Parts: sequence; structure tokens; C-alpha cells
Amino acid sequence: MFRRGFQLALWGCVLVVAWLAFAPFAEPGGFSWDKANHVLAFCVMAALADAGYPGRDRELPRWGLLLGYGLVIELVQWQLPYREFSWLDLVANVVGVLLYIGLRAWVGWRLGRPRVPSRSRP
Repeated sequence: MFRRGFQLALWGCVLVVAWLAFAPFAEPGGFSWDKANHVLAFCVMAALADAGYPGRDRELPRWGLLLGYGLVIELVQWQLPYREFSWLDLVANVVGVLLYIGLRAWVGWRLGRPRVPSRSRP
């Protein structure tokens, strides 16, 4: 039941990210959080993909499809007159997936560590 919810959330995120990527929004002037948005979006989508489609045997296809989706976004934006292709966006997408993989490994390590009992003082 939870797996289906994660799958639906992932596909919802995919649609929202596509809409944001292809809509004719003006780029904000000055400092932009664009790369941080890419990192966050791909980190969240990686987590949802991992929860919705679990299994070590599915890891490479999962990450490959997710990063391929990021490439498709950039290729479509390259064709739009109000958007442009960005290698830095692709790098930010990879960083988002790697951030999730690192966080997952760190949490697994923290949960798997044996607890050392605290010494009580007399």
C-alpha cells in the first residue's frame, strides 16, 4: 500500500517538475536558487523512486531513468525559445541523486551501528 503511494508521489513530482521546466516563466533577476532547486527536486524524486520501486537489482535502472529524465528536460528546453540547455542543471541533477544515495547510506549506517550502553555513575 505504501509502495503505491510512493509511486504516485513520484509520478506527481515528475509531472510538476516537467511543468516547471517547460512553462514560460521569466528567470528571476539577481541571485537564483535554480541549482539548489534541481538538487532538491532530484534528491526527493530519488527517494520516492527508491521507496516506490525498491530493490538492489533496480538501483542502476532507477538512477539511470531519473537522470535520463533530467537530460530529456534539458533537451526539450534547448528547443524552447524561452529556455536554454544547461550542463550545470545536469550536474545539479546528478548531485541531487548522489545526495540521496549518500543520505540513505548514512542513515543505514547510523541505524545499523551497535549502541554502546552509557555508563551510569554511582
